[in-house]
Amino acid sequence: MSKKKDNEQPIVDDELLETSGAEPAEHTLGDAIEEELEALRDSDDAPDGEATTDAASTIARLEDQIAEKDDRHLRLYAEFENYKRRSQREKLDLMETAGRKTMLALLPVLDDLARAQQQAATTSEGQEQWDGGVGLIVKKLLKTLEGQGLKPMESTGEAFNADLHEAITEVPNPEMAGKVVDTVERGYLLNGKIIRHAKVVVGK
Repeated sequence: MSKKKDNEQPIVDDELLETSGAEPAEHTLGDAIEEELEALRDSDDAPDGEATTDAASTIARLEDQIAEKDDRHLRLYAEFENYKRRSQREKLDLMETAGRKTMLALLPVLDDLARAQQQAATTSEGQEQWDGGVGLIVKKLLKTLEGQGLKPMESTGEAFNADLHEAITEVPNPEMAGKVVDTVERGYLLNGKIIRHAKVVVGK
């Protein structure tokens, strides 16, 4: 058995992989390290105990490096997944915010149209003209907005709900106590979320 000189470095490279018959391209780095150590143990030209200890120390160091790189890779992957989810959420929030601003800008127009309809309904002739003209346009507009997620609240006659309604005043009405007697300003939902509370008169 030949003795390894003190200034020689332990052989843990491709040379030993060739000795063991391994093909680096088809093995992981961990497999290559194991084969290198096995070759050092089985070779007729194996180093003495001190060199073997050096080789084992080198292998342990390489294994630590592999574990560190694996941990770093997993952390980067997790950070990237979190970034993707955060970006998608922010994009959806931005779209919802933009739609909300547009709908809020249109609500006063819908209020004016509702008042015009109430005024037209004071006479049978006005109601006929409304139904045959402007009323058709209003229905089409409301249908279009509903397709974008806008939904009006039905408040009058319903039980007062502080999550949906804003009480303007209370009026004596035992039969409608705790219920909405009249809706002063209609409330609206956008994709199931309140964008404007209904302003109502509540009975007591």
